[in-house]
Amino acid sequence: MHITHLEPLARTVRAGTPIAPALLRGNSASALAGAGRQLLGWARRAAAPETAERVAALSATLLRHPQLRPAWTGTTGIFRRRSCCLYYRTPGGGLCGDCVLDSPPRTGPA
Repeated sequence: MHITHLEPLARTVRAGTPIAPALLRGNSASALAGAGRQLLGWARRAAAPETAERVAALSATLLRHPQLRPAWTGTTGIFRRRSCCLYYRTPGGGLCGDCVLDSPPRTGPA
């Protein structure tokens, strides 16, 4: 299974802004895991067990790819990032459902 589009995409993003490669891999893995969850839920609601099995298998295969596997941990079968996307720093932001953090870090004066 090839995911050759990720490196050119990452290079293009990093050319415009300083962002860590590991963070981009985490974002890619998170997006893939989220899309897989949505498709799996749709297949289950549509009573399409064969589609659900295919979605689960494809998602698992892609998430084991050497470019994505280091970006997440899933020992309990639940996807959890190993990097923070920093969404908590945006106005009104918070933690993502798969965030590596258990709570947002304190910011500002102590």
